[in-house]
Amino acid sequence: MIVFNLSILGIFKYANFFVENINNFLGISISISEIPLPLGISFYTFQAISYVIDVYRRDGQVQRNLLDLGLYISLFPQLVAGPIVRYNTIAQQINKRIVSLEKFAQGSKRFIIGLSKKMFLANNCGYVADQIFSMSPADMSVGLAWIGILAYTLQIYFDFSGYSDMAIGLGKMFGFDIPENFNVTAEA
Repeated sequence: MIVFNLSILGIFKYANFFVENINNFLGISISISEIPLPLGISFYTFQAISYVIDVYRRDGQVQRNLLDLGLYISLFPQLVAGPIVRYNTIAQQINKRIVSLEKFAQGSKRFIIGLSKKMFLANNCGYVADQIFSMSPADMSVGLAWIGILAYTLQIYFDFSGYSDMAIGLGKMFGFDIPENFNVTAEA
């Protein structure tokens, strides 16, 4: 099943690349039409692989309801930017989650914090980095280059952190307790 999932990802992401390289290497002209990349295919693929691995390791129960499995694979709060959630972490919550005004308020607060990180911190750090990196290297001092590097680093950090906060907040608004990124012992 893992090979099947990776094969689908490989076809969509790399078919054109392989055909182009085979043509260049062998001096032939095989042509295939451009394969449009479905939105979120990497995420869906790795979510499905996570399910297969957790069931194989007996860390999670086989999901007999196709809609519930689809819910896990396409869980929209984390769809674009994470956090990465294993099937065994969320399996029980698919059918038994608590939706309350208190959790909705907590989720809204977390979402707003994440959106603020993205809009006010990441975007402004990105603006600084873009301004510096658009300069000619000859016009840039070492100190200014380091400021650009630092601004870009902070942009990446606050983008990822902000998107993760938004996903955790959205999940909480819908009754899901999505764990913190890279902290398997933390409670969401």
